[in-house]
Amino acid sequence: MIQYARQYIGVDYLWGGASPKGFDCSGYIQYVYNKYDINIPRTTRGYTDLYQYSVPLREAQVGDLIVFTGTDAKKRVPGHAGIISHIEEGKLLFLHSSSSKKHYGVTETNYYKSGYPKRFLTVIRLPQSSQEA
Repeated sequence: MIQYARQYIGVDYLWGGASPKGFDCSGYIQYVYNKYDINIPRTTRGYTDLYQYSVPLREAQVGDLIVFTGTDAKKRVPGHAGIISHIEEGKLLFLHSSSSKKHYGVTETNYYKSGYPKRFLTVIRLPQSSQEA
């Protein structure tokens, strides 16, 4: 799954986008997960329905969904998300489509060397999400 997801690195961010012509964060995740018959809501707001599958960050696995607030970390509702792509001591990478000038479009970000920890909400392990990662 991660190899497949990485082939879209560099695709532009497009609000509402859900194809290789342009992705927003949830459109990218849905596009990748659909390839592996994993159903996921189209919007990050819909991810609250998946909280029953939450696991602690320390138990995250490659292929899991990592969910963040939007740019306002005080609003503790899903607003951004990515797919965990690599984990090792002190390093957790995730793939996502970002509208940020710093890392625009589909990109891979090191969670611990970013501003995302203050926006972290949960890790979601969907049925099958780590089986083919």
